[in-house]
Amino acid sequence: MTMSLRLARASESTEPLLRIRDARKSYALRDGSERLALDGVSIEIAQGEILAVVGSAGSGKSTLGLLAAGLEPPCSGHVTLDGHDYETAGAKARRGVATLGADPDLPPGKTVREILAERHDPAGLDDDRTSAAIDGLIDLLDLTEDADRLADELSDGERRRAALGRALAGDPRLLVLDEATSALDPEIAATFLAALDRITRETGLSALLITHDMTAVTALARRVVVLDRGRIVEEGPTARVFARPAHPVSRRFAAAATGATVPPFLAEKLAETPSAGGKALIRLAFEGAAATRPVLTSVARDLGFDFGILAGSLGAAGGEPYGVLIVAAPADEPYFTASIERLEDAELGVELLGFVD
Repeated sequence: MTMSLRLARASESTEPLLRIRDARKSYALRDGSERLALDGVSIEIAQGEILAVVGSAGSGKSTLGLLAAGLEPPCSGHVTLDGHDYETAGAKARRGVATLGADPDLPPGKTVREILAERHDPAGLDDDRTSAAIDGLIDLLDLTEDADRLADELSDGERRRAALGRALAGDPRLLVLDEATSALDPEIAATFLAALDRITRETGLSALLITHDMTAVTALARRVVVLDRGRIVEEGPTARVFARPAHPVSRRFAAAATGATVPPFLAEKLAETPSAGGKALIRLAFEGAAATRPVLTSVARDLGFDFGILAGSLGAAGGEPYGVLIVAAPADEPYFTASIERLEDAELGVELLGFVD
């Protein structure tokens, strides 16, 4: 389809598609004071890249999305899309961006096909080319069986995919998704994410993914930015940030992604010093090749004892294998020191969480 061809050409550029530099944004409050939403934030999104932004409520995520879409100007700093500054290029630059939020807004009384066609060719000047492009988009979104149904007859999952199609029908370069999987049950969300992954891979579309849904982050984004109180506190490859988070906020989101938290019945018993015959609780981070090798089994065999696995998971983030496990090892010497040394020699991230009886 037309969108695919144009995006494929655009992806050949080595320059970032979206660049936000030192963006500061504040909002005036009723009492005359200001609320600072973003404080000197800089991000870049490459052609064809999906960048995830995570953070607690009030961290500035949605404000960053508004700036990226050109729907709000920064108080200071610059936002450019494909080299065009929003402040000077205005609507011309903003036409390259589409947005999709948690509450799809679809016109009632129209079929999915009609809704997509109106967005693709609002003047209705080229019926044949529009029809071909919309057919391609419907096929890409797996909406063939729903194409001629009214929007208000669709299920939640179908509405969300139709809304995605409406966003894409305008042939955007960048898609800004703000909690687009919010309130969807896991099965519907998985279908939506699969459609989005297929579209970005086949068209070269770039996306800014703003979400609390760690399943969406690990499924789609190779790189993640963590916001806290309007500032970037950590950023990098998703597998690395979730496997070895450095900031407390990142740790919370990584734990949500991996399930690597100490069970409550053990957390309340954690001590800083070992007791005879007790166990050491250790957080292990696996990345790349280490996540696909039987490292833990090999170390246990060499040392002559087993590790108890208490929590965590192995998987992939943005296509890169990674994992986090919380394990129990003997706290007595020389077993404890040998465990730590062998695990570190295996190039795992090793963090002692404490000791339990």
